[in-house]
Parts: sequence; C-alpha cells; structure tokens
Amino acid sequence: MKQNKIKLVSVAIAVIIGILVVPIAASAFNIAEPVHDTNAKDMTPFYWMVAIVGGLIAVTLTYVSWKKYKGDEKKRTNNDPNS
Repeated sequence: MKQNKIKLVSVAIAVIIGILVVPIAASAFNIAEPVHDTNAKDMTPFYWMVAIVGGLIAVTLTYVSWKKYKGDEKKRTNNDPNS
C-alpha cells in the first residue's frame, strides 16, 4: 500500500513538472512562433527531447533523494537507544 502511494506521488510530481516545464520551455525557446528562415533548421524536436530528458532526470533524482531520506530516517529510529 505504501509503495503504491509513493509511486502515485512520483507520477503526480512528474505530471506537474511536465505541465509546468513544457509551456515555460516553449516560451523561452519561442517554439510557438517558429522562424521561417530557409537556412534555419527546425529545432523543436530537440527542445522537446531536452525537456523530456531533463524532466526524467529531475523526477529520478527526486525519487532517489526521497528514498534515501526515508531510509536514513528509518535507520535513525532503529539506532535510537531511547525507543
């Protein structure tokens, strides 16, 4: 039950990050208004890839940090002589 809750929270965080990052990336890189230069290549797929990979890395690091925190907290309570 607890693992399902952690997975649900991780997915929710990933969705929230995705919803927040894509519009910010679109406005920062001006994806909504592409340049119509004949010599310029379309960089939109590259920006999507950067946003997706960056989001996945952020979610992974958040998940690992949370698991480490919970493990350290559990170890601390197990080693506590007063408990």
